[in-house]
Amino acid sequence: MSTNIIVPGFSLLNRWLLYTSAMLSPAQFASGWKSNCPSAIGFLAYNWYTQIQWYRAVKAKQLHALAMLPVHYNTICCFTYLGGIPSGNYPMAVLLGLGSAGLMILNNISGWVSYVTGQVEGYGVFRFYFFGWRTLSPGWHKFFLLWQISDSLETAVCAVLAVGGAIAAVYASKDDDEEYWWAKYPLIPIGAAVMMFIMWPLVMWTELVVASNHIDSATDWVAVWLFIAQVATMIVPSCGL
Repeated sequence: MSTNIIVPGFSLLNRWLLYTSAMLSPAQFASGWKSNCPSAIGFLAYNWYTQIQWYRAVKAKQLHALAMLPVHYNTICCFTYLGGIPSGNYPMAVLLGLGSAGLMILNNISGWVSYVTGQVEGYGVFRFYFFGWRTLSPGWHKFFLLWQISDSLETAVCAVLAVGGAIAAVYASKDDDEEYWWAKYPLIPIGAAVMMFIMWPLVMWTELVVASNHIDSATDWVAVWLFIAQVATMIVPSCGL
């Protein structure tokens, strides 16, 4: 079977950086707690860039079978995006909360565009695994509709939680005299292991979709460098700020 070439940014390297970014969300949360350093800026920059690229690819119908992915991804990452909301001051908290909420909303929009346009073109072609191998059909498309509606409800709740939680985190940290700057370092392996346990169905499902539909994509090196910036801003000590 011939290879289906899609837009750059969905190579094996790009996909695993995407998974890793989500797996680092607990450490990202600890990094921002009580800190006035903008440690979550790298987190938001990487994820905003990635989601904008997704939206453009979805709108141009250039994802092939990965048009089924946004709804599954956002179901999980609505929660991982909350890792980027903590801060030590209110202005930054509002900015990070709105930035995280915007990510959830943009990915949900990508899911709807994908549902209406990209998935329809895959009837009888796109393969996915759901208790056995399935081929996308009008019947399965209705299943994705229910999933998309559920994801929209989840997005609305998590978006409000992102803004409200960011502000609440600052308020809570003001009465907390303990220092937690060190917590992000053990949370890198521990949090990543916990998140991988939670995310393995998404990772496995995505990789099976890529393999069974013979999808190939070039590496987006801008995303790679932004991921490096995310990790760098996260692990740098808060310098007492």
